[in-house]
Amino acid sequence: MKAGTKSSHRLGELLQEAGVLSADELKHAVQLNGETGLPLGRVLVMCGYIGEKDLEAAVWAQSLVKDCAITLEKAREALKLYKTEGAEFEACLASIGFVKESRLPTARLGELLVEADIIGKPQLKDALKTSQETGLPLGRILVLTGAISEEMLSAALTAQVLVRDGKISRPQSLQALKSSRFRRVNIEVSLMDLGFYRPPPRQRVKLGELLVLSGLVNEPDLMTALEMGLIREVPVGQMLVEGGFISKRILDTALKLQEIVASHSLSALKAAEALRHVSERQITLARAISELDLSGTEVKERIRLGEMLKAAGIVNDNDIRKALRDARRNSALLGKILLVTGAIDEPTLHATLRALMLVRDEKITMEQAIIAINHARKHQLTLDEALSELKWTAVVNDHDDEDSGSIGLDD
Repeated sequence: MKAGTKSSHRLGELLQEAGVLSADELKHAVQLNGETGLPLGRVLVMCGYIGEKDLEAAVWAQSLVKDCAITLEKAREALKLYKTEGAEFEACLASIGFVKESRLPTARLGELLVEADIIGKPQLKDALKTSQETGLPLGRILVLTGAISEEMLSAALTAQVLVRDGKISRPQSLQALKSSRFRRVNIEVSLMDLGFYRPPPRQRVKLGELLVLSGLVNEPDLMTALEMGLIREVPVGQMLVEGGFISKRILDTALKLQEIVASHSLSALKAAEALRHVSERQITLARAISELDLSGTEVKERIRLGEMLKAAGIVNDNDIRKALRDARRNSALLGKILLVTGAIDEPTLHATLRALMLVRDEKITMEQAIIAINHARKHQLTLDEALSELKWTAVVNDHDDEDSGSIGLDD
C-alpha cells in the first residue's frame, strides 16, 4: 500500500509501520475486529499486542496526521522513538520538532460539543474514559449517559463531516450547532438559515436511510458506524460490514439499489422492500425486484405513505394509526418520510418546517407562509431569504429575541 494515502493513516497500519506491531499481530487483530465489531485499538489491547499507553500514543499520532499538524512520516518517526526509547510520547513528538502550540484546530466530536456549550469538559472527560474502557465510540457513550440526544449526536457528526470536507468552517459549525440545539432543528436547516451552507440537490436515497427503511439496521447502530467511519476515515458501509451489522453481500446489494433509485426506476421504499427480501429470503436482487408489486402510479405511492410502509412489511395497521396520530403532533416525522420517498427535497422540507414554526409563533400568516415557500422553491432560496425578498422580514424580526418555538427535525 502506497504511503501517504488515506488508508495509510489507519491505526493498525501506523503501528505496524512504526515497528510497534507485527504484520501477523495486525492480521489477527483485524480478523477479530471484523468478528466482534469492537474497535481495532481495543482488540489490540485485549490481545496483549499493545498496552493502553501504546494505544493512546497511536491514537494521538493518528489524530495529528488527520489534522495536518504533522506528516505521516513524522508520526511514524515519533512512534518509533516511543517504542525504542520508552519515553513519554509527548517528549517523542517534541524530538521530531512538533510544537504543541502550533497544532491546528480540529473538528473532533468531543471538542465540537464542548466548544458549542452542549456538554462540559467534565462530561467529556468521563465519557472518554468510559469509551476507552468499553470500546464504544464517544458519541454512543454520550447518548447512553443522557449527555446528548440522538438528534444532537447526528447534528454533531454532520458538522464534523462538513468541517472535514471543507464545506463549512469550524466557527460556522459551532454557531450552527448552538442554533440547532436552541431551535431544535436539523443542523442543515440552521446552516441554511445562517447563510453558511446550502445542501446539494437530493439525487439518491442515502445508504443509511435505505438500510434503516429495510429494517436491517437501526438508527443507533447507523450513528455508531458513522462515528467510527469518521474516526477511521472509511465509508459508513464498510464500518457496518466490519461491525457485523450487515454482510458484504447486503452492502453490495444496497449500493446497487441506490443507483436504481437515483435513476428513478424504483422508489426508495420499494428499494427497501427489495433489500429486505434479498436479506430474509436469500434471493437475488433481480428476483426480488421482479416480485415487487409495482402497480399504480408513482405519485399515488408517494402520497399514500401508510399504505407504502404497510406493503413494505415495515408496519402494520396499528402502527399506521399510531403514526398518523403522532404525525399530527410531529410535522418533522411526516416530513422525513416524504423526504426519503422523494416526494419532496431537502430545501423544501427545511423551508416548510421553518414556515410552520413562524406561523405557530404568529410571526407570519398561513397565506404568507404558502407564498414564501413557493417563492423559495422557485428561486432556490431559504425561507428567510424568500421572506426578505417579499419584504416580510419585519414581521419576523420583531420577535427575534423571543423563543422561536420547537419543531424537531430528525437527522
